[in-house]
Order: sequence, then C-alpha cells, then structure tokens
Amino acid sequence: MSIRRFFKVKSGLVSINNFRKFIGWEVFWNAVRNDFRLRILSDLPRGKVLVLAPHPDDDILGCGGAICKHKKSEDHVRIVFLTDGSGGGREIRLTSSERKKLVVEREEEARQAAEIIGAKDLEFWRYRDNELISSGAIIRLLSNLIERFSPEIIYVPSFLDPHPDHWETAKVFALALKELKDFKGRIFSYETWLPLYANRIVIINAEIKKKTEALRQHKSQLDCREYLEGITGLNRYRGGMFGAGKYAEGFFETDKKLFLQLFELIEFEK
Repeated sequence: MSIRRFFKVKSGLVSINNFRKFIGWEVFWNAVRNDFRLRILSDLPRGKVLVLAPHPDDDILGCGGAICKHKKSEDHVRIVFLTDGSGGGREIRLTSSERKKLVVEREEEARQAAEIIGAKDLEFWRYRDNELISSGAIIRLLSNLIERFSPEIIYVPSFLDPHPDHWETAKVFALALKELKDFKGRIFSYETWLPLYANRIVIINAEIKKKTEALRQHKSQLDCREYLEGITGLNRYRGGMFGAGKYAEGFFETDKKLFLQLFELIEFEK
C-alpha cells in the first residue's frame, strides 16, 4: 500500500474495529500478541544490542537514553552508522573537500558522544549522505552482521520517518530481516524527525544528562538546527504526557513478523 493511500484512509481509523479492518485480521492479531498496548518501562530487556543509525548523531537523538541504560546493565552495544554524514543538514552545497572534512569531523563527534554514553563498539559504513539506497550489497552486509553478532535487541529508525536516509535504513533492515530465518530478537523502532506511535515509553530521567552531553558533542549539527532543544522537548513530552517522569524516549517494539507485515503495509511509493 502506498503512503498516499495510507493517509487517505487514516482519518477513518477511529476505532479498534476499523483499524482491524484496515490492516487485516492476521496483522491485527499479531499486533495484539506482540502487546500493541502502551507500556511504561524503567528497565529494558537484557542482551546484545545493535543500533542502526543513518547518520553520525541519530543514535543519540533517537535512543541515547536507552543506550545508556543498556551500558549500565553491561550489555554489549554495537552502533552502525550507515552514511558518512557529509551532507550535514546544511542548505548550501558543499564542495568535495568540504564534504571530506565534514566526514572526518562528524565521525570524531560520534566517537566523543559514544564515549560519554559508554559505547565503544562502533562501525562507520560511509555510504554517501542523502544517497543511501537499499542495494543488494548493503542488504547482504547487514544480514551478515546480524548473523555474526546475533543481537537480541535492534534499534532502527521507524519506517514512517520522513527523512529519506532514515526510511532507506528501515528498508535495508526489513530486506535483510527477510533473509534471516532464525532471527528471534526484539525490534525497537525509534523516533527522530517525526513523533511516532509508541507502545513503549522508556523513562530516562537518570540518563538525560549524559544524553544531552553526548548530543552537545555533535557541534557541526547543532550549528545547523536546534536539535538539542527539539529532542529534549520531545523527551519531556514523552515523559510528561505519559506520567513517565520528566524525560522519556518513545519506541514501537515488535518482533520480526509484525515489523515486516507493517513495513509491507505502509511501504512508500518512490
């Protein structure tokens, strides 16, 4: 189903029954089985954690507090940055030398931010910023990584995120997931550019200081947009609106089957 079709019918989803009719019985009952209802969490599941970040800052923006919690629990966290960040959110067109300089700068910012939240296992895949595509090569690269690393929890941008690299990251993950017959882990879709439907609100009162300190390391990006104000505002909203303390992060948790069913249902037209 195209995104245009989705938004045309979205206004009619005013009840659980209409929602069930829209997505179909199989997807609906799989959603119920996955605990579609909202849950407020002070702790997270334990295990190996893989974070997929389209750019060198999305890990902190979307799930920096959650990563802090995993590191407090001594979970192994691996963060993969898919693009080189050479666009950098700037409206002006950068020269080739400026882009190369920005790549180095953003990777160093990502390392400094990761050190603050306690993450040491980082990979930089360096696909070109704003040009990420779900090619066979990157799908195999990701599926091989998941097979080798065997994460129990994966954080990924939502497939409803409007940023093209974020959407493409979710698509790469979905296509890699199809190849992984034995994957039994949990998937936490995170929000950055768009507040999302969340079925998990994770309290990060104790982690917000480290999250904001880590985000401040991304100086090249804070010069472009008010990311710090925007994300802390979103975290305050999540905390205050749901009675989850002062700060919280929102996620949509699923298993493999439901993630793929919903992804295919709401796949964008290119």
